[in-house]
Amino acid sequence: MASSTPPTPIWAAGTEQRTHELYPILSVAERETVARYGQRRSFADGDVLWTVGARGVDFHLVVSGELEIYLMEEGEERSLVTHGAGNYGGELVTMAGEGALVSGRAKGRLETIAVSPERTRDLIALEPELGEKILLSFILRRMRLHAVRAGAVVLVGPEDDRRTVDLRAFMSRNGVPHRHVDVDDPSAAVHIRQLQLADGIEYPVVVSGDRVLETPTITELADCLGIGAKTERLPLLDVAVIGGGPAGLAAGVYAASEGLSTAVIERFAFGGQAGSSSRIENYLGFPTGISGQALTGRGYVQAQKFGARMVLAKDVCGVRADGSHYRIDLDSGEAIRARSVVIATGATYRQLPIENIDRFASVSVHYGAGHIEHMHCRHKRVAIIGGGNSAGQAAIYLSTAADKVSIIIRRDDLSSSMSNYLVRRIEKTPNIEVVGHSEVKALFGERHLERMQVVDNRTAEAREEEVDHLFVFVGASPSTSFTEGAAIALDAKGFIKTGADIDEQALTDAGWPLPRRPYFHETSLPRVFAVGDVRSGSVKRVASAVGEGSVCIQFVHRSLQDEPAVSD
Repeated sequence: MASSTPPTPIWAAGTEQRTHELYPILSVAERETVARYGQRRSFADGDVLWTVGARGVDFHLVVSGELEIYLMEEGEERSLVTHGAGNYGGELVTMAGEGALVSGRAKGRLETIAVSPERTRDLIALEPELGEKILLSFILRRMRLHAVRAGAVVLVGPEDDRRTVDLRAFMSRNGVPHRHVDVDDPSAAVHIRQLQLADGIEYPVVVSGDRVLETPTITELADCLGIGAKTERLPLLDVAVIGGGPAGLAAGVYAASEGLSTAVIERFAFGGQAGSSSRIENYLGFPTGISGQALTGRGYVQAQKFGARMVLAKDVCGVRADGSHYRIDLDSGEAIRARSVVIATGATYRQLPIENIDRFASVSVHYGAGHIEHMHCRHKRVAIIGGGNSAGQAAIYLSTAADKVSIIIRRDDLSSSMSNYLVRRIEKTPNIEVVGHSEVKALFGERHLERMQVVDNRTAEAREEEVDHLFVFVGASPSTSFTEGAAIALDAKGFIKTGADIDEQALTDAGWPLPRRPYFHETSLPRVFAVGDVRSGSVKRVASAVGEGSVCIQFVHRSLQDEPAVSD
C-alpha cells in the first residue's frame, strides 16, 4: 500500500456505538452553565472558526445555526460531523490549547458560546457532572478520529527509513491521527501529485494543512502540529516535572490538583516505557488489562484537566540553582524556571554489544512493542531478547501478528524472571518459542534485518537464524545524563539516591545547605526530588511509579513552605 493509515488501535475501537456520548446535546441548564464561562459570538455562513494546526482554539457551544467539522485530505474536503444547537465543537486539544487536528466553519448564520482553553479547563474541573460529560466526549472524539482514519496529517517517506519510522512512532505514541505514504511503492506518485509536493524534495516530508515540512526533526514536527505547551509562555513554576512516564504524570496530576503551578517535560511521548506496553494486566482496578497507551493517556488528560502544562519534544540537558529557583535548560536553548523539581526520567533498556545493532535501529531493532511495531511485524519472524515481564507482554502481543516469535534468554527458562501468568500464556501460544542458554552476537542484512548470529552460552557453538525484527528488553540504564554537575548523589549504577539512602558523606560532598536531612524521595539538592525507575532502590512496576509520583508531592509542599530560597 502506498498510502496507509494504521489500523484502528485497540484503545480507539468501539466509538461507533457511543454516538450519544460523542455528540451529547446539552440541556438548557447545562447551556446556561457553559454561558457563565464564555462569551457569545456570531459568524456568517462559511466563516472559518479555526483551521488545522491552530493553537488556543475556543470550545464552541452552538446556540443557533450549525458548526461543521471538516478537514482536507489530498486536496479534497472531508466533512466529519455537523453540530447543531446544544452540541459543541472541541476535543482534547481544545482543553489543552494545542494545535487543532480538524477545522471548523459556520454553516448558515452561526451563534456560539465561545470558551477559551483556560476557562474550558475551569469548566471541566469546577462543574463535575457537566465536566465529566464534556471530557468523556473529548476523549471519544480523539478515538473517533483514529477509528474513521481521519488524515489531515500526512507523512511521506520510505517505510524502511529510520527518520520516517521515528516520525511515525512519535505521532502514533502521541495519539496524532495520520496517514503514511511509502515513496518506494510504485503507486505513491499519485498521492505525491495530489499533495503537490515539489520535484526533488527530500524525504521524509510531513504535510499538515497548508504546511509542508521537509526532513523535520521531532521538535519541528511537534511545533508544526501544535503539540505541547509553549515554554516562553510559562511563568515561574512551583513544580517542574522532568519525565512524562507513570511517575511523572502522577506527580503532575497531584501537584496541579493541589493548586501548584506545574509543567511536565517529556522528550518524546507521554507514557514512557509503560506507554509502549501492549497490555498491563496487574495494575489495580483493571482486571481485564489495559494498554499502556490507554492508561498513561488518561493520566496525560487528567494532568491537563487540573491545569498542568505539558511540554513535549524537549530534552532536558541541565538543572542548576539560579537564585531563588531552579533553572531547567532544554536542548532547544530555552529554559524553564521552577521553585522545585521532580525528576521522573525513568530508565532505558540497555543497548547490547551486538555487531551491527545500530545499523538497524528503529527500522528493524526496537526497544518497545507498540501499535506501529505490531504493524511492521505482520507475517514476519521476530526475536525478543529478555526474560522479564516487558519481554513476555511483547511476545504475546507480537505473536498475534508475526509468524514466529523467539524469546532469547541466557537462562534455561523464564520461571525465575517473569510473572507466572505470562509464562503460562507463552507456553500455550503455538508460534512463540523460548530459546534458552543463548545470546545474540551479530546482525546481518541489507536495508532490513535478515539474519542474526546466536551463540550457545554453554558450548560457544554459533549458528545463524533468519529474523526480520529484533526487540531488546534487557537491563536498565538510568536516564540521568542531564544531572552531571548538579551535585545530585548517585548510586554505583547511576540511579539517583534519595531520602534516607543518602549518607552524610554524600550530603557533604553535594554541599547540602540545610540543617534538616532530605525528605522522602528528596535528592541531595534541596527541593529536587526523584521518583519512579530513575530512583535508586525503586520497584520497577507501573503501580509503584504512580505511587511514588503522587506521594512525593506532599514533601514538595513541605519543602516549599520550609525553604523559600535556593542556595547557589
